Formats: sequence, structure tokens, C-alpha cells
Amino acid sequence: MHDAAEQTMFARLASALSDDWSAQARPNQLPPPGDWATWLILAGRGFGKTRTGAEWVRGLAEGGLAHRIALVGPTAADVRDVMVEGESGLLSIAPSWNYPTYEPSKRRLTWPNGAIATMYSSEEPDRLRGPQHGAAWCDELAAWRNVEDTWSMLQFGLRLGKTPRTTITTTPKPIKLILQ
Repeated sequence: MHDAAEQTMFARLASALSDDWSAQARPNQLPPPGDWATWLILAGRGFGKTRTGAEWVRGLAEGGLAHRIALVGPTAADVRDVMVEGESGLLSIAPSWNYPTYEPSKRRLTWPNGAIATMYSSEEPDRLRGPQHGAAWCDELAAWRNVEDTWSMLQFGLRLGKTPRTTITTTPKPIKLILQ
């Protein structure tokens, strides 16, 4: 029989492990090692693309690795419903001790350390004209309506920090940008 102090310690350890994505993820759901600019996760349903993208963003925000992060999806509703509010989205995976403030009217999430993720839609590529980011999570790029324009505008703004990075989570579809 464990005493109360041991039970408390085990409960804290279990809680910490449940918040640690690297302890739960499969190896192909963790960012590749080394220098890279774009990580493409091209996989079918059930792979865990959304969770992987959300955990990547969470890691950047919590670790202070990117202070401005772009969240780009096919539509504004997709970004909100899947990437932010979804069952594997950023709000669902955020631990209570580091929960971001969500301001839907401003299209952003702000973590306690000041990191900001801003939501964009491929339907409005010009919204990416001007803002700067150190990282971007692009969800379902193969379904973007204005893929070339949106991708170009995003690339122009990825200029903060030493190594701006992009993670793309998408189901397969033979579009020109992915085939390149």
C-alpha cells in the first residue's frame, strides 16, 4: 500500500506524462532532427496529423522557439473548427498550466509567455501580406483554394528568428506544390 505522499507523487508524474507529447507520439509524429525549413506530413485519415501539428505549435510556443506563428487552413471555419477548437486542436491539447488565451474575433491565441498564433484562411491570401512569422502550421494544404498565392504570401512573411519553419499536415492529393 502506498502512502498519501507516494500517491500524490505518482499522480503528478502521470499528469506530467499525459502532457508530454514526446512520450506518447510515434517517431514519425515528432519533428525531424537537424536543420530543415519545411516538414511535410502527407498521410491519410487516422495518422494523427492534426494532433501532430498542434503539438508542434504548442512546443514552439511553450519553448519560446517562435513568438509569432501562422495557422493556415483551407477556410476560416476549418482553422477554427479543426486547428484551434477541434478534438485534437490547440485548445484541446493545451495543459491547464499553460493554456492560451483565445480571442476568436482577433483570430489569435496568446500563450502566457507572449507567443501568438494567428489564424489565416487560404481563401484570403492577402491577409498574409505584411505580417511576419517565425513559424507556420499549414493544415490540409492540398485543399487550399488559392494554394499558390497563399503559399507565396506566407513564404514572404516567414522571416522572424534564425530558422523559420513550416509544418504541413495534409491528406494526399497530387497538386503542383506538393509534387515539386
